[in-house]
Amino acid sequence: MTDAISSNTAPGASDDRPIVLLNKVDVVLLGHAVLHNLTWELLPGEHWAVVGANGSGKTSFLKLIAGNLWPAPQRGTRRYDFGEDLQIDAVEALTKIMLIGHELQDRYTQLGWDFDVTDVVLSGVFKTDVPRREPETTERDKAINILTDLNLSHLENRPFLELSRGEQRRVLIARGLAFEPRVLLLDEPVAGLDAKARHLLNEIIDQISKKITVLCSYHQTTNMPSMINRILRLDNGHVVESGVFDPSDAPHNIPTTFEISAPPESQTGNTEAKPATIIQIENANVWLDERRALTEVTWQLVEGEHWQITGPNGAGKTTFLRMLHGQLRPAAGGYIHFPGIENPENVWTLRQQVAWVSPELQAGYWYPSTVRQCISSGFDSSIGQTRRLAPTESALIDDLLEQFELQDLAERNVKTLSYGQFRRVLIARTVVHKPRVLLLDEPWEGLDSGNFELVTRELNQIIAQGTQLVCATHLEHNSLLFNRTMEIDKGLITLLNKVSSE
Repeated sequence: MTDAISSNTAPGASDDRPIVLLNKVDVVLLGHAVLHNLTWELLPGEHWAVVGANGSGKTSFLKLIAGNLWPAPQRGTRRYDFGEDLQIDAVEALTKIMLIGHELQDRYTQLGWDFDVTDVVLSGVFKTDVPRREPETTERDKAINILTDLNLSHLENRPFLELSRGEQRRVLIARGLAFEPRVLLLDEPVAGLDAKARHLLNEIIDQISKKITVLCSYHQTTNMPSMINRILRLDNGHVVESGVFDPSDAPHNIPTTFEISAPPESQTGNTEAKPATIIQIENANVWLDERRALTEVTWQLVEGEHWQITGPNGAGKTTFLRMLHGQLRPAAGGYIHFPGIENPENVWTLRQQVAWVSPELQAGYWYPSTVRQCISSGFDSSIGQTRRLAPTESALIDDLLEQFELQDLAERNVKTLSYGQFRRVLIARTVVHKPRVLLLDEPWEGLDSGNFELVTRELNQIIAQGTQLVCATHLEHNSLLFNRTMEIDKGLITLLNKVSSE
């Protein structure tokens, strides 16, 4: 690492006084208790892994440390020590503890903050939400040096919202470092990253930890940076383990596997007839501003096919799905047709038959709905429920709540859910119409093993009901689990395969 990332040791700071001290703290969010009776301290030199399942309280814990959430009144105390006087408010913590996670990333999508990558990092240099003025030469140099340190210099002129989720995450870490924080909090830092990017980010976190105290949240103790020396394990908002952690005792490189049982192609219709084409693409070039994101794409989705789309972060997988969903259109000279979709010219009809679930949809679902209302909004493809449901529709919502094991969360505000819990809700919302095609962009991102298996099980049911999947995923060890695979790299289709059923 270069001097662009400076040491965070505060003048006069003691090596044996806690930077953060929690004593019997409860946290209540929108009337729901999310953390219970927490007693914990963060000492200089400690680097923590905060581990737990979806909904265990990991993100709320990090937000409590960062000063974004407060202890419930009369239910515990939180104190900070940055080398001077002890503090119980979070004013200084908000400048010296930086949290990077899904919520910050989603905020850029929600507010349409599509600044160039260098400007995003400069907002950290300025210590503002957005870049508010022209930078001085030394400020721009600092931003460029941080991007170089994180191997992101090739993105410096790219618009932020055009990046893949994994690329965005790494840029926001660069922005966080520009604040020169005393403590860096990373909420599921490797979620949505391909294998190469995960390895690279872990190496970067190891380097950062030499100068900055780091806390990272994970679902399990696998594939973590080697600098982790403490573990805090949460379950339903309670601490169930806290203490020294030896990385050599943790399992490494355990693959996340799943089985999607695509129906035999002979069961999808008359085997003597040629399968019907549902979507047809010819010579499609897709441009995002002045950058060509997809090049000369020719592809078709035929009845009975279930496609897995792979490729590194930034390859064009999301852009391809957005084209299938009708959000993007090919440039002149190419085309996309929907011969297997009824009335595709009507965007609402198209969205009911070609459905879409993605991190961007999750980021853009800003309306404060309950889980039941959110699923119900799928009937009208709206953000928030807009009308009273018919009895048959209400009955279907009850079935989906049971099917996706969401009954206990039905009346919870979706803003109080974990990232993985909300993903389950959005998949349930999408299938209310039993769509002909379901487009999934990293559907397993941010899911613990239990939710991972649950979502996979439900996708099997969705397939059995006649829906076809087109799924972009960075996960490995699954190439035999769809009956078609596609690889995209730098906007080009580099591989098309029919998977053997043997």
